[in-house]
Parts: sequence; C-alpha cells; structure tokens
Amino acid sequence: MTQRARLLAPVGLLLVGAALVWIASRMVWLDVVAFNDQSGEARRSLVGADWQPALVPLALGALAAVAAVTLVRGTGARAVGAVIVLLGLATGALLLSTVGDVDRDRVHSAVTGEQDLGRTNAGPGTTAAQTVPEWSEITEVSTRAAGPALTGAGALALIAAGAFPIARPARKVQSDSRYETPAARRGESEASGADTANTGRADTADTGRDLWRELDDGRDPTS
Repeated sequence: MTQRARLLAPVGLLLVGAALVWIASRMVWLDVVAFNDQSGEARRSLVGADWQPALVPLALGALAAVAAVTLVRGTGARAVGAVIVLLGLATGALLLSTVGDVDRDRVHSAVTGEQDLGRTNAGPGTTAAQTVPEWSEITEVSTRAAGPALTGAGALALIAAGAFPIARPARKVQSDSRYETPAARRGESEASGADTANTGRADTADTGRDLWRELDDGRDPTS
C-alpha cells in the first residue's frame, strides 16, 4: 500500500463515519404518545441527539481525528488509530443500548423535561396545550430503524478507520535532495571540495617524506 493510500483510506472512512453519525443524530429514533386526563393525548418524536446526546460529540471527535491522522506518523499513528477505534466502539455501544425494550422512564423524562420537547404545567385551553405535562403517562413508544442503522454503519466506518493506521501506519517522510535550496547544495559542494583538497595536501606531504627517506638511505629517489 502506498503512502498516499495509507493516508486517504482512514481519512475517507473518518469523514464517512462522522457524516453517518451526524445524520443519525438528526433523524427520528422514537415516536412517543403521552396521555393525561387534563390535556389529553400528545405525540412527540425523539431524534438521535435527544435520545443519545453523545452522538454529536462523537461525530465531532471523528472530524477532529482527521487532522491527527494526516499529521502523525509511525508509532504515534498507531496511538491515534487506537483512539479512533475507541470512538467507533463508543458509537456502537450507543446503538446496542437501544436494542430491546425502551426505557419508558427515560422516555418520560425526555418528553416532559424543560426543553423544547415538553414543558410542565400545561393545561387544556392554554397556549401551551401542545406541551406534555409532567403527570402524563407514556402510552405508546415505537422505534424507527433508520437512525440506529446509520449509527451502526458509522461505528463500523470509525473502527475500520482506526484499524488502518494501527495495521499500516504512515511512514515518516524521508528527506529529498530535490527540495533542497541552492544555498544548501552549494554548502554541501564546498564541503566536499574542502575534503578533497585536504586529502590532496595529505598525499603531497606523504610523498615529500618518502623522498627525504630515500635520500637519507643513500638511494636515488629519481631512479
């Protein structure tokens, strides 16, 4: 796998995973029917961000990991990959928490809280008649599969994105002489020339000593 592929694969998976989780946070997960004897029946829809508030931070964390994947190399890339895998596992845990029976007490708290979904002390004939009073009873809860399905797909994409740098981390960039400045190349050339000159002077000195040694021994060095 090329260096470019080692970077593009996890980045692409991170962007896909973040997008899926974000979209899932905006989709309806639960349809709720509440009833009380004063204001009657009220219907509410809980989107992913209402039912699983951690979805939005997880999507933003996946986006932040894109920068880390592109900047970190070697062992650091493996550490970043492990963190991304943990993000994917946390996203999958949110999905698993929705499997099975829905916690009606939690649904009641969500639709009767002091947020936009429900305000307390609403009564018949008032301007807040469409809100859900605290004393309402949850009579029906139905789930929608699209939001959780996208969450599961996003979790798989994040886990795969983290597995790439763990298994094949991007290598450190090697220096390339093509990108050296002319001044740097001249400096290297001058240093090389100086080494050659020093070597030449050393050879000349050795030759001179050999000539004197021949004369001292009574031999003609020119023969």
